[in-house]
Amino acid sequence: MRKFITLAVGLLLLGSSCYADNTTSLYDFRFWSSPERTRIVIDTDPGVSFSIKQNKGHFILSIRQSKILQDTYKKLFYSDHRILKTRIKRNKSGYQLTFKMNNSYRIKSYTLQPNIKYKHHRLVVDIYDKVSKAIIGKSKKPTKRNLQSKIILIDAGHGGEDPGAIGRKRTQEKRITLNIAKKLAKKINRTRGMKAILTRKGDYYVGLTKRIRIAQANKATLFISIHADSVLSSKAQGASVYTLSRRGGSTKFARRLEQTQNTADQFGVNQRTTSSNKQLDKILWELSRKDRDIQSQKLGKNILAQLKKIGHLHKNKPQKAGFVVLKTPAIPSVLVETAFISNPQEERRLNNSKEQDKIANAIYQGILNYYK
Repeated sequence: MRKFITLAVGLLLLGSSCYADNTTSLYDFRFWSSPERTRIVIDTDPGVSFSIKQNKGHFILSIRQSKILQDTYKKLFYSDHRILKTRIKRNKSGYQLTFKMNNSYRIKSYTLQPNIKYKHHRLVVDIYDKVSKAIIGKSKKPTKRNLQSKIILIDAGHGGEDPGAIGRKRTQEKRITLNIAKKLAKKINRTRGMKAILTRKGDYYVGLTKRIRIAQANKATLFISIHADSVLSSKAQGASVYTLSRRGGSTKFARRLEQTQNTADQFGVNQRTTSSNKQLDKILWELSRKDRDIQSQKLGKNILAQLKKIGHLHKNKPQKAGFVVLKTPAIPSVLVETAFISNPQEERRLNNSKEQDKIANAIYQGILNYYK
């Protein structure tokens, strides 16, 4: 009898083990809302098996042979202006997630493999508005006043699934850049003859090339991209400003930086110009390239002169790097590394609202001096 019980328990454990091997764990759920879509990201084991069925007013995401970790279960119940309610149902082999919607949307789904940034496989579901909002922040029909205005496009780096650099106290670059960008936009919008447009107004991601399209659609006269640097050494400090180099970074440090900043989206896929756009990219580059570069250098110098008044500079002169977001034809463009988030002292400074305002004001004064 004892031998039989031992054998039965052994077979039960073996069966459980086999089932576990075939079960996909759902490690995490993340949701991001932007003006054009809501994105659902689920961290999974490899080989996730799923299907999506869309009906009027809702869609069902079925994930077969799956289990949800207890700590991540509560993250499922997300709502925004597209998702009204989320329900979950356990079936024989997995889960059914029902998302009640307030309208009819386009649903796209795909999976992504792990990379340096993400250790798990990912199942991604995008919920798009059927009537697409073509360009975020697009200006209204031009008026005489608008035509005379100086339009400054302010780009808060990273966002959504892409947190950017992470400080030692877990400060996320995406939050710092958005705070500074909003403060800068307020200062500009209070200035007669100037108007600020943000590439993003919340915690969501905007593709790098789309940021360029937003600038072009709004006829921007300047493009300012705001970031916070990070390196392995905690001693590196100071602000720096970069302008575009078609050949890539002028120094080893600049090349490393452009590699990290040119990560295309929140999933860590490198952004490259498609072959169909290469010829167009070359033509656009040649058009007014010299004047744009001269003006970008002038803008960068004016911003650095103001940043020097409130803190350390990592580099006293504008540096060059091949940042995707700076490839805005005919628009003077700079990328401002406000400080090193990897430096504990500068991380504390970046988290301070008054210091953020000082940084925003320095950039603002640099813009004013550029236009003098």
